[in-house]
Amino acid sequence: MSKKQSGISPALAALTSAAMALPGFSTVVKAAVGASEPKLSMQYTRYDEDSIPSGDSDPAAGERDRYEIDVLQVQFLYPLNEKWQLTTGFVYDDMSGSSPWYVRPTDIGNATGDPLVVMSGATIDDTRYDFRAGLDYFGDKYTISPSIAYSTEKDYKSIAGGVSVEYEFPNKATSVKGSISASFDEIEPTQLAGTLRVDSEDKENYTVTGSVTQVINKYTVLQSTLGVSYFDGFLTDPYKQVWIGVGGGFEIRPENRPGDRTKYTWATQLRRYSELLSAALHADYRFYYDDWDVRSHTLELGLNKVTESGWAFDTSIRYYSQTQADFYEPFYRQERADGEYSSDYRLSPYGAISLRLGLSESIGDWTVRIGAERYLSDKSYSFQKVDVENPALLDYTQFTFGMDYSF
Repeated sequence: MSKKQSGISPALAALTSAAMALPGFSTVVKAAVGASEPKLSMQYTRYDEDSIPSGDSDPAAGERDRYEIDVLQVQFLYPLNEKWQLTTGFVYDDMSGSSPWYVRPTDIGNATGDPLVVMSGATIDDTRYDFRAGLDYFGDKYTISPSIAYSTEKDYKSIAGGVSVEYEFPNKATSVKGSISASFDEIEPTQLAGTLRVDSEDKENYTVTGSVTQVINKYTVLQSTLGVSYFDGFLTDPYKQVWIGVGGGFEIRPENRPGDRTKYTWATQLRRYSELLSAALHADYRFYYDDWDVRSHTLELGLNKVTESGWAFDTSIRYYSQTQADFYEPFYRQERADGEYSSDYRLSPYGAISLRLGLSESIGDWTVRIGAERYLSDKSYSFQKVDVENPALLDYTQFTFGMDYSF
């Protein structure tokens, strides 16, 4: 059993472990006190998307395999003194595979029939490097946390920064947290002969969030969060095309999305320790809305159990459903007056279900973690009726292996 966990009751360990997933709960748990020792965390993730079913893809397009991604994450937490704490992180992504390009009707001549997805064809290979650093200053009842991040890949660069402020009330049962952040991105798409793509574009994003966390009693924690994000600039995916019926024929054109987007979110998260199960139960709900007319609901139920010997088990099931963007269609029988087009499955109406399992063990200064997730999406999972399903909807499997070491 880890020397850090000896003397901690299963109830407190389970509730703390589950509650630490809440963005605003950390102050309540640690009472505005940083880590007492350095900690190194490493995690490897293997992400595999299912191939497009043969009946949903253009038989002449060839490749149906989608992305395979390997991700390595490293984080180092170092307490500088009793008041200051430094956190640095690095992420390495290596991805390969094909991506949905555009969607066409089965009967091209009459622009009718079920939609078929045309894949990008050539295998896409890319590598992403992400660097980030953050500071935490712990006052008597508050924490201030500035952070910066930089990400780069072959065709994309991003720089971001933000700051959060968290305050714990004297009753030690209530905390409030506010944060602001901004990111500035530049994209230079890889060019493809015969395909019209922009040379270089940029976009920016500003986000404000606020949350309240309440420890109701020794068994229950509740948090509610509101967030607003504003995006401005090039919000189109330069690698996506659309099929448009024009003058008795058709054209394949680059997709074109609006140049700004505002997103609103409200999330409520409940953590409750069950003496009967000797485990922490969690229930999370999230509502999302944006001015592209996309609305979504997310509900997640889970269980986190920590044993006296140091083993921890967690599992959750999540349901998600969204409406479509107001300018989305799988393909277009005629031109739109506003010139806005997208057949991206991420803007289509659909529902999804995912199941996640995790297991960890603490041995001395080490903690070892393994996890798996299966994600399935389909029009039949949507909370509303979907007449035409996008054939590029995503299913994937993900495995993780991680280790933590406390010095």
